[in-house]
Amino acid sequence: MTAATHYENANFLRELAESLPRILPSGSTAQADFLQRLANEELAQAEHDEWVRAKVAAARADKRPGLTTEQLRAQLQTRYQELHDAAL
Repeated sequence: MTAATHYENANFLRELAESLPRILPSGSTAQADFLQRLANEELAQAEHDEWVRAKVAAARADKRPGLTTEQLRAQLQTRYQELHDAAL
């Protein structure tokens, strides 16, 4: 699902929660609260999707030279050794 779909779902659930007392006048508070929680979850998912998409776009736009696996291993090993030596 896209972020737009999550936002649409959230809006629908909120509208349904608001109109529920007119549809089911008795005992609709629990159902309305449940629909509000679902709407909040949809909004949270939309925000997460947007965050992930922004991170991916930023990573794709990054023009810095990449590291080979061997270069990364060497950097990590050096950092590990620095931390290990500092702990002694």
